[in-house]
Amino acid sequence: MNIYLPIEVKVRELEGKVLLALAAAEKGHIVIIGAKKDTLHLAKKGYLPSGIVHDKSLTPGDYKIENFSKLKQNGHFITAQDEETGLLDESFDHFAKRRFSERTISMADKIFAWGEHDAQSLRNIFPEFAQKIVATGSPRVDFWRSEFNTYYQNHDDDLKPDILIVSNFGYPIDENPFWNRIARLRKAGYFERDPEMEKYMYENSAYQYRLLFHFIKMIRALSEKFPDVQILVRPHPVEAEEAWEKLVGEIPNVTIERKGTISRVIRNTSVLIHNGCTSALEASVSEVPRIAYRPIPHDLEREIPNNTSLQAFTFEELSKMVCDILGNGESVNTEDIQLSTEDILNSRLASLAGSLAADKMVEEWEDFRSTLDNQASVRQFQDIRNEYTKKLRKGVFKRKLKRRAVDIRNFILGQTRKKNKGNLLKTKHKFPYLNHDEVTDIIENVQRSLDRFQSVSSVQFGQNSYIIFNRESKDENSL
Repeated sequence: MNIYLPIEVKVRELEGKVLLALAAAEKGHIVIIGAKKDTLHLAKKGYLPSGIVHDKSLTPGDYKIENFSKLKQNGHFITAQDEETGLLDESFDHFAKRRFSERTISMADKIFAWGEHDAQSLRNIFPEFAQKIVATGSPRVDFWRSEFNTYYQNHDDDLKPDILIVSNFGYPIDENPFWNRIARLRKAGYFERDPEMEKYMYENSAYQYRLLFHFIKMIRALSEKFPDVQILVRPHPVEAEEAWEKLVGEIPNVTIERKGTISRVIRNTSVLIHNGCTSALEASVSEVPRIAYRPIPHDLEREIPNNTSLQAFTFEELSKMVCDILGNGESVNTEDIQLSTEDILNSRLASLAGSLAADKMVEEWEDFRSTLDNQASVRQFQDIRNEYTKKLRKGVFKRKLKRRAVDIRNFILGQTRKKNKGNLLKTKHKFPYLNHDEVTDIIENVQRSLDRFQSVSSVQFGQNSYIIFNRESKDENSL
């Protein structure tokens, strides 16, 4: 079968999607993975042969529904797993009502849940589609498991901080202004599906500004308390690194960086500090010490990740915990959080042992094999890409000529080109680029860690996309 894996946020999704592609390619499927313009958009336009398009969400909206309609018209199956997870709140119901709808679920052929927590919520809200919802787990979580302990050993020492501080302050320092996000969500119908969401965003934004101030003070105080310790502040994927740099200032032993995936850094740190962040769940699975810093307790805090961590309410408590962990790898009261952590992880994350989530998802895709028996070859995909590139160049040339003609006309008439006044959000920071070394590095490290996928290779497809295939299938080994 042909399988298409679009990626929206590179640092969040790349490793998990590559692992999923490897598991599919091992079974003989050909996978195209990368930027949405090379995967989802080409499939929608009918350039790619029919296959399975695995999307990052089933969020209702005219644009999403239009995309799905075109994919269906072109003979594609649609599966999805929401990359936003929604696992940090006590209940999944509010998240489900915002991010799913009867219309989008009806258009999907399979929905992969992170665990029974979100799967059961979706089944309760959309009982007529319960058979589509499968608690496979996530390929992102596969990397948290002990099988991947050696995966990050070959990486650079510059991403092995003693203290890792993960940020989750999207409202105050998002790459996109708060008002643009409000406008986009209103237009996308979020506030209609969840009438309390708009108020929640304002209240949470105010709280996050207050909490951000305490984190800034905490970072400076830690740097003074532990001058010989390396501290890494990792911004959330939607946040502006520049904002952190300007807010914190220049401190010799503090680095602000979002390089690589967060799993790589979590595995190589001595202690993680957060407040209500998914990274606490990952650190829990990977058995990395973690502290929830709660200087201003509030009912808006996300209790689930905080309950998997030691909790510090003052800087004195925090510094004592950090000192204990850095000194002997332990801190007080670690046993108190063990039982609650196990309950949280087991209910919200499937496939923490046994078969990988990636393998379970591929097994579900096998249900479509009898229908999708028209698999293209790697060579055919390369020919498709070459033909599309020619058409794209012609289209770009025509648009340039048209814009030039408009500029000449406006110059003669003394007018200026109208600016787009829409509420467009910045997206380039989510997927700036993808090169072959990054893809091959992930593949080779997975092959080494799991002793699997030795027959799987990759070749470039588009500017930011790659074909993952099994060299032993058909004639692909001649490439």
